[in-house]
Amino acid sequence: MRYLILAIAFLSGCSSVVPSGIARLNAVSPMDANPADIGVSLTLPEGVAIIDGSAILSLAATRSDTNETTEGTYVLASMTATDGSRIYVVDPVDHAKLRDQQALIRQWESKDSDVTTGSLSVTLAGCQIGAGPAKDATVSIRMRTAEDGPYFPIIRNAPVRQVLQKGRFDPLQPCPETAD
Repeated sequence: MRYLILAIAFLSGCSSVVPSGIARLNAVSPMDANPADIGVSLTLPEGVAIIDGSAILSLAATRSDTNETTEGTYVLASMTATDGSRIYVVDPVDHAKLRDQQALIRQWESKDSDVTTGSLSVTLAGCQIGAGPAKDATVSIRMRTAEDGPYFPIIRNAPVRQVLQKGRFDPLQPCPETAD
């Protein structure tokens, strides 16, 4: 099955992308990964936070021979690591639902892997604390694919403006009181 990892696609031409991290991520099958093993770590600059509940992992697949589609969204729970970064993991309440979707897609692949395509993405909504980030502020993203494994770099020191840009820079909205 072919998968498009969307979380970092928007930065593919960026010098902040860590090729070894991307290669390591591409070696992991979204269908075989234990939901408890997947983790995303963000190092955010001062003046930026992530809105509570906005971190979502999305998994979708389609069979072209039958036009069957499965789409699932899973909340990523947040915690603070000892180094101050924010860590996001699939909320344990979503583990069974994600495993069921993985099993369905594996079943489709076993019938004919050439007709099954899919996508995996992580989305987050950022907000501004106080005056917001400095103009030269950066964001770093690391991932892990094993619960007890190390986090490896995917994006290193990417300019906040580049990460948040969607055709043009939209200023961050002020954070609600519940932002991470």
